[in-house]
Amino acid sequence: MFLRKFLGFIITTLLTGLFLNFYFAIMVGYDKLFAALGVLLTGVAPFILLMGLPVSILSDLLTKNLNSKQRYKKAFLIHIIFGLIIGLVLSLFFEHLIIVVITLIATFIFWLVDEILRKKFKGTK
Repeated sequence: MFLRKFLGFIITTLLTGLFLNFYFAIMVGYDKLFAALGVLLTGVAPFILLMGLPVSILSDLLTKNLNSKQRYKKAFLIHIIFGLIIGLVLSLFFEHLIIVVITLIATFIFWLVDEILRKKFKGTK
């Protein structure tokens, strides 16, 4: 499980960094599309590691005894609810509501990547 979670963390960090890069390129008009990717990844990685990873592990522990349809739904809700709470708390510190949207998008990406990796790892056992 920890290998899957760590791989999910890496993939989610990369995808969220790319998403933020495209967001700034489109909305702000930043023309150096990949110039700031390292800065964005450095900013995104600690939040996903320290907040997203524990929520994902908690979600796995809370939903391990459910069948697949119930588990998908409950895991999604756990990820989104905790992502919303974390986004609201972070928006209080950074004073921007866009943080909530970015956090929810990162949460969704983490959930989706984790579910895809769960199927891939399940098939290899």
